[in-house]
Amino acid sequence: MSADGWNHNSHYHDILLASIPRPCIRALDVGCGLGTFARRLEARVDRVDAIDADGAVIQQARRLSRDNTRIQFIDADFMAWTAVEPYDFISMIAVLHHLPFAEALAKSVALLRPGGVLGVIGLDRARTFVHMGIRSLVGYPVSAFYRVTRPTSRVGAPIREPSMTLSEIRRGAATVLPGAAIQRHVLWRYSMTWVKPRLTGYGAT
Repeated sequence: MSADGWNHNSHYHDILLASIPRPCIRALDVGCGLGTFARRLEARVDRVDAIDADGAVIQQARRLSRDNTRIQFIDADFMAWTAVEPYDFISMIAVLHHLPFAEALAKSVALLRPGGVLGVIGLDRARTFVHMGIRSLVGYPVSAFYRVTRPTSRVGAPIREPSMTLSEIRRGAATVLPGAAIQRHVLWRYSMTWVKPRLTGYGAT
């Protein structure tokens, strides 16, 4: 098992990497786990802050990233933590359902500079048992294929079942992130990307 191998989260990393704005000086990875995505971010941005509330996981991430000098791992609760300056890009991978949904999105919006991008890979609850079965009917064969054809890695984060359906997520996001692009994916994940509007009119720079 590889530290940066395949799992249901890393399968969708490229969606977020493709949404990184240019230029991108500072990035924040919320709920960084073992630092897999933070290490991929480092190749594309000047500075990465990676935050997780699990101190033991942060210690492992630091050990796995000892050669990645432009990543700072932060042992803190995102909702209680204060940033020093805004970010060009914020990622949240399989962590939003661990946080108060609207409040976590609002904090992310506040931490982004105008023109910055928020990228989320999240989990949603199936609407019904039938819906759950249909998703699994497609998802399990795909997951099995990747598990036997690629080195895998553990997620390195506590497991929590999502409480919101994708419809509820869409409605909740619409009030905080108007115009966010939300898409369902096969492996029990959805993606959400949003660009913070640039300042216009009086006072814009």
